[in-house]
Amino acid sequence: MTSILRSPKALQLTLALIKPDAVAHPLILEAVHQQILSNKFLIVRMRELLWRKEDCQKFYKEHEEVSVQVLGPFVDWVICYLIV
Repeated sequence: MTSILRSPKALQLTLALIKPDAVAHPLILEAVHQQILSNKFLIVRMRELLWRKEDCQKFYKEHEEVSVQVLGPFVDWVICYLIV
């Protein structure tokens, strides 16, 4: 399995942003984590982010007609699915 992880052709990376409402509840965050793993994804990297109003506006720019306010701590996972 280690050789598969070293081959860039075998990996497809995806960014998974877990929103503050899920991050605020450890049981929900753990359920999301387990769901990712049970579907044969690997978590390559994890970061905790704190979004400000400017970050939210930039990310949701295409939805500026709708007031989207998702501020607070996010969990940022880079996940991959092994393509064999």
